[in-house]
Amino acid sequence: MKIYIWTLIITNFLILSIVDKTPIQQSETNMLFNTWFLDTYKIESMEFPPNKREKGDYILFKEDMTYTSTSEGKEEEGTFILNTSGGYVLMIDEKGDKIKAYIISISKNSLVLKYDIDEISDVEVHYNNLIK
Repeated sequence: MKIYIWTLIITNFLILSIVDKTPIQQSETNMLFNTWFLDTYKIESMEFPPNKREKGDYILFKEDMTYTSTSEGKEEEGTFILNTSGGYVLMIDEKGDKIKAYIISISKNSLVLKYDIDEISDVEVHYNNLIK
């Protein structure tokens, strides 16, 4: 009888731990669906503010897998693919041009991307969801 009770307790514990993790993973994915404002650039351990033309730059990732962004005052729209296993977002603009951005970290208030562009491949681009 003791073995049966211990088996039942362990089974319930395992089931609860698996069920409990699913919403957490889902919420991390849903964190991307937000408006992310450009905050800083980081190269190695040094941080740099955006220049004056980049003031107000943002990316809005929508749940319908479209995005809008402003970069140096130029607005852009397109679609995106979120690859959770590869840890990147592939953005495809209206002209069909593609930009891949690796997600270095994401939290409720912060998004750090590293763009797959040779000229800035060593730069972390930090975004937050608050207007400064």
